[in-house]
Amino acid sequence: MSPRPRFTSRIDVVRNAVLGVLLQPFRWLSPGLQFAIGFAALVLSTTLAMSRWPFDHRTVGMLAIVATVHFGLWRFVKYRAAAVDLLISPQRAFALVGSAIFFQTAVIRSGFLVANAIASQSTRAPFKDADVWAFTIPFAAAALLITMLLDRQLSFITGLITAVVAGVLAPREFPAMLYALVSCAAAVYGIKRYRERQSVTLGGLAVAGANVVAAIAITLFTQPRPSLFAILVSALFGFGGGLLTIIFAAGGVPINESLFGVLTDIRLLELTNADLPILSQLALRAPGTNQHSHAVGQLAEDGCRAIGANAMLGRVGALYHDIGKVAAPDHFVENQSGNNPHDHLKPLQSAKIITSHVTYGLKLAKEIGLPKRVADFIPQHHGTRTLHFFLRKAEAEANGATINEADFRYPGPKPQFKEAAIMMLVDSAEAAARSLAQPNPENIRAIVSKIFDAVVNDGQLDESHLNLHDLGLLREAIINSLLAIYHPRIDYPGFNVPSQSDHDSPRGRAATYASAADVPINEAGEVEDEAVSRLSESVRDPEA
Repeated sequence: MSPRPRFTSRIDVVRNAVLGVLLQPFRWLSPGLQFAIGFAALVLSTTLAMSRWPFDHRTVGMLAIVATVHFGLWRFVKYRAAAVDLLISPQRAFALVGSAIFFQTAVIRSGFLVANAIASQSTRAPFKDADVWAFTIPFAAAALLITMLLDRQLSFITGLITAVVAGVLAPREFPAMLYALVSCAAAVYGIKRYRERQSVTLGGLAVAGANVVAAIAITLFTQPRPSLFAILVSALFGFGGGLLTIIFAAGGVPINESLFGVLTDIRLLELTNADLPILSQLALRAPGTNQHSHAVGQLAEDGCRAIGANAMLGRVGALYHDIGKVAAPDHFVENQSGNNPHDHLKPLQSAKIITSHVTYGLKLAKEIGLPKRVADFIPQHHGTRTLHFFLRKAEAEANGATINEADFRYPGPKPQFKEAAIMMLVDSAEAAARSLAQPNPENIRAIVSKIFDAVVNDGQLDESHLNLHDLGLLREAIINSLLAIYHPRIDYPGFNVPSQSDHDSPRGRAATYASAADVPINEAGEVEDEAVSRLSESVRDPEA
C-alpha cells in the first residue's frame, strides 16, 4: 500500500504542533467563557498600559472607563458584522481591533517616554521640546492596520479611541489629541482596500502628508514666535511619524492575517499558488477534479462580479471546494476514463464514498490551516442535498425494507453566505454543461434554469442572503460564461472537419448526453453522473 501523500508544508506541521500545545487548556472551556477571558485580558492589559505607577484609585477608575469603551466597541463590532461581511467572526474581529488598540496604546506610551527622555537631554530649541519629538510617534498604525484588514468604520472607531488615548497620555492633551486624530483620519480614508503590498506604503505616505500639515499647524498655534527651523523640524518629524506608521502596519499585517484568519486579497492570492502541497496533489491524483475546480472558479468569479460579491473569494473557494476527492478520485465521474466503480458497489456504499469527500475535505482543510471562510465552501457547496438517484436505487433493491434517507444526504450546512451559494449553483452548472454532447445555447440555458429552480425549490439558498434579483443576474451571468466556454469554432480550410464521434467524445467525463433533459440532475439540483451505469454506450440519446 502506497504511503499517504504529504498535504502540508513543514511550516504547517510546526504551526499545528505549537497551536495544539498553546490552545489545549482553552479547549476545555465553552466559547462564551473563552470570550469572557479574552475580553477581561484586553481590558486589563490596556488599563495597565495607560496607568502610571504607583497604582491608586485612579487606576480603578481607568479600568472602569476602559471596560466601558471595550463593551461599546464589542457592540459596534457586532453591528458592523451584521451589516457587512467582515470575512471573520465578530469575536475574532473584536479581538483583532482590541489587540490593535492595546498595542497602539503601548506604542504611544513608550513614544511619550522616549520623547521626554530625548528632550530632557537636549539644550537647543526645538529639540528640547518633548511635543516636537512626539510628532514622530506612529499614532495611526492601528487605524491603518484595521483599514486594510477589516473595515473602514471599525478603523474610524479605532482612530477615535487612539486620539483619546493620546490625549490622556500626553503632557499637553489637546495638541496631541488633535494630531493623533488627523493622522488616524488620513489612515482611515487614505486607502480603499488591501489589494496589493504597496497599499501599506501608500497609506503610510498619506499619513505622513497629513502629519506634516498637522505638525506645522500645531507648531504655529502653540508656540508664540516659532522660527522657520522649528517649523521645518516639526514637519520632518511628522513625516517620520508617517514612515514609522508604514513600518508598524506592514509588520502587523501578516501577523494578524495568520493569527486571526483574516482574508485579505493578498492572502487569497497566496492561496491560489498551484505549488501548494494540497493543490499540487489534487492536480496529480485527481486531474479531472482539478480541471473542474478551475472551470468552476472562473464561473464563480463571473457570478460574484455580477452581483457585487467577493470575486476573489469565490475563485479561491472553487480551488479548494473538492479537495476531499483526493482520497478516492476514481469514484468521481470527472476522473473516470470509462469504467464506473459504482457499478459494482451497493447504493449505500456509493453514497458514503461520495458524501465523505466533504468530511475528508474539512479534515484536510484543518490540517493545512485553511482559513475558515475558504474551508466553509467544502460543506456548504453541497448543502444538505440528497443523492436522490442512489436513494432510489437503494429503495429498488431493498425489497420493501426501510431506507434511511439521512444516509444519502450531505451533512451540510446550507450555504451561509453569497459566495458559497454561488459555488453551489456554478458547481452543478459546470458539471451539467460538461456532460452535454451538444452544448448549444438552448441546452445550456435549459440545464442552468433547471438547476436554479431545483436548488431554490429544495430550500438550499434560504440562509445565503441571495434575493430574487441576485438570482436573475446570476442565471444570466452563468449562462453567458458557459456559452463563452463552449462556443462553436469555425472550420478552417485545408483541415478535416471533425466527425460526429469526435464531437460526442467525452470532454473529461465518462459519458455525455444528447440533450439537456437526459442529464441526471436530481430534485435538489445535484448532478449525479456517478449513479449512471457505464456498462452501456458513452453517448446517451433516447432517439438512437
